Amino acid sequence: MPTLTLNLRYLFSLVGRELSDSELSELLEKSKMSLERIEGDEIEVEVTTDRLDLLSEEGIARHFKGLLGIEEGIPKYEVFQSDVEGIVEESVMSVRPGFALGIVLGVHLGEEGLLSLMHLQEKIHQTWGRERRKVSIGVHDFDKLEPPITYAGERPEDIRFVPLGESEIMNAREIINRHEKGIAYGHIIADKPLFPVLRDRRGEVLSLPPIINSEMTRVTSETRNLLIDVTGTSQREVEQALIVVATALAEKGGKIGTVKLKGAKGEFVTPDLTPKVMSLEAEYFRAKTGLNLSPQEIANLLRKSRLDAMAKQEVVEALIPPYRVDFLHPIDLVEEALIAYGYNKLGWEIPNVMTIGRVHPKEKFSKKVRLLMVGLGYQEILSYVMTSEEELFDKVLRPKKPIVKVANPVSKAFAVLRDSLMPGLLSFLSNNVHASYPQLVFEVGDVVVVDESQETKTRNERRVAAALADDVVSFERIQAHLDALLRNLGVKYGLERFEHPTLIKGRSAKVLYELKSGTIEAGYIGEVRPEVLEVLGLRCPVGVFEVNLDPLIGG
Repeated sequence: MPTLTLNLRYLFSLVGRELSDSELSELLEKSKMSLERIEGDEIEVEVTTDRLDLLSEEGIARHFKGLLGIEEGIPKYEVFQSDVEGIVEESVMSVRPGFALGIVLGVHLGEEGLLSLMHLQEKIHQTWGRERRKVSIGVHDFDKLEPPITYAGERPEDIRFVPLGESEIMNAREIINRHEKGIAYGHIIADKPLFPVLRDRRGEVLSLPPIINSEMTRVTSETRNLLIDVTGTSQREVEQALIVVATALAEKGGKIGTVKLKGAKGEFVTPDLTPKVMSLEAEYFRAKTGLNLSPQEIANLLRKSRLDAMAKQEVVEALIPPYRVDFLHPIDLVEEALIAYGYNKLGWEIPNVMTIGRVHPKEKFSKKVRLLMVGLGYQEILSYVMTSEEELFDKVLRPKKPIVKVANPVSKAFAVLRDSLMPGLLSFLSNNVHASYPQLVFEVGDVVVVDESQETKTRNERRVAAALADDVVSFERIQAHLDALLRNLGVKYGLERFEHPTLIKGRSAKVLYELKSGTIEAGYIGEVRPEVLEVLGLRCPVGVFEVNLDPLIGG
């Protein structure tokens, strides 16, 4: 989880009064933050990853004011429709398609506000932005540029400007090779024929996302009017990041201006500050919490969490502020009301049935597999069970098959449940081409397979998958690792020639377990096809295997 260093003096000035140590401790606990360190006027806190709005002093103060009863309900920001336009060109769509703009005028930053803004940017980059690959943010002095703003893809040699903190003009290729930020983040776009760039009406470069802004639009503590640009791979997440930054700046007295975007993505306006509507049945709240509160009492609690809420008979209608990206289900409203109520006020009781827990055999066996893989020199990764059809099928050339799909996915990146571990490993390697080789990674985890014979029409399988990327990779090399794993598990196995869409024909095989009950198909092994390596941007050969562990558990 992200860790923030907060300036207490600045935080108290935003809240409107000083807080005692006990008040501060209670508020942090209610906000799902843990106190890590106190040193003078600074404290270090750990913030839950789903609360982007709490990654700055401004956002934390806004939340505290609700819990303290200083301000309740959705903050009322001054929002106006600006005459600024953004133009999105087709050339950038295959490079970094997500794009949003917004302006904030009349901000009183000061040194502390500027530092808070910089920290907010970087924390979003590290967490939500996946080290700028998914989302990156640029903030500019609006008075130093001339709209409209054009977002396009251009040859790196044609993108020439003075990068932030430098004094000489450099082209984009030179920035990637020589500049500190280019070396750190250049790999995100380095293999693209065109690089994303923002220019103003005069053709002046404002930013080379996701790497660095121009020195021309540097923001200082005296800057009053700001332009915010956000780019990335997902339009939804790009717009959410813009809202978080814009509303944090609005807490400093700024007026938020919307920008009309047009071009390759159609015509729309950002940021969209429309609250999300969600209903909560009072009986559902009572059943989940054991608290016999009226709808009006529940609504009052939600207002303390900076939501607007109105009781309508036995239902609470809630309006969720646009900067709260963590609300997905009515249970989130229950949690928010409980936070305002105070978990410490809840009663406790001893369970009627006493049970003694133990580690599940599947987990004990999985731990043994993990230790063996680490012993073979592999590094474990943990990826999401939810993924995208593109990653699961298209990028690895697998033909589409029946899988479990999410009815209303929050993002296309989490629209289906994986039926294989291998695509996730290859995606991981694709995101780490800048790291040194060899790269040996593995994952032990569940996949969800459609099975009409089951009551739920699906079943979970515990599998292990491994991927080896190096200058020279052969079937024999990856097989040696599979052999070592299975022999140490006491499993006899065989291989049978097999064609897999992701693997090279003639360099792949089925893995067959030879058990007491008979021979069963357990998985596959082989070398990844060059076409897949090219799609994923992998620069060296890769060998993989994936096998089902369930038949081995318990005997």
